[in-house]
Amino acid sequence: MADEKPAEAAPAIAAAAPAGGGGGKLTMILTLVNLVATMGMIGMMLVSFKKDRQKPQIEDLAHSGGEEAAGKDVEKGKDGKEKEAKKSLEAFKMVSLEQFTVNLSTPGSVNPKFVRVNVAIRVPNADAETELNSKMPQVRNAIIDLFNSKRPNDLATVEGREYLKEEIKNALNGFMITGKVEGIFFTNFALSS
Repeated sequence: MADEKPAEAAPAIAAAAPAGGGGGKLTMILTLVNLVATMGMIGMMLVSFKKDRQKPQIEDLAHSGGEEAAGKDVEKGKDGKEKEAKKSLEAFKMVSLEQFTVNLSTPGSVNPKFVRVNVAIRVPNADAETELNSKMPQVRNAIIDLFNSKRPNDLATVEGREYLKEEIKNALNGFMITGKVEGIFFTNFALSS
């Protein structure tokens, strides 16, 4: 009886193996093809990564007109790039204003329309920031007056909002002395319907 059990197990193992031994070769070939394809994809990713590292980054572009153009020595290495980035960020200041809720011009309409907007103002340095903060009532008044003169259709398009930003910039630069406003940004903009 002990001899019969191994004889019964042998046909089961033989039935599991493919006939002719060709299945083992096919599995080996597919495994090799898969390995070659995987290695090729890894190689392509490495080449792509190296190309991306060689492209100029935002930090590189920000520094191209900065201290190097002025002839100053620029520190090299990771710490030098971090210091350069901090210096370039200190080159301008952002002043965020409290939220505005302003009525828009709606001649002949019974339903008032309004805009709710947050405004950030970019100035060149700390002196201009100080001046802007000291003239905050004038700043807010100029912005409110400009919004009050606009109709909802004027602000419904990107072009209309960009034109308003230029108007705000010009109005604020009309009373700035130590520095000029470099940019106006709407950080939140909601037009009533």
